[in-house]
Amino acid sequence: METGLQLLMRDGAILLKFHPRLTVEQYAELMTLAEHATTRAELCFAVEEAVEHWGIECHAENVGV
Repeated sequence: METGLQLLMRDGAILLKFHPRLTVEQYAELMTLAEHATTRAELCFAVEEAVEHWGIECHAENVGV
C-alpha cells in the first residue's frame, strides 16, 4: 500500500506518493514539515531528508506545471 497526498504550496500543488504507506507518526511529522515549508522545493528537500530517516520511498511530482 502507499500514501498519496496532494498539497498546495505557495508556488503551486505537489503530489507526494509514499511507499510503503505512512504511519500515523510519519504523517504527523510530514504535516509539520509542510507547515514550515513555503515552496514545493523546500518541501521536497525536507521530505527527502525525512524519508531517508524513515527508510521508505517517496515520489514527488509538481501538479499543473
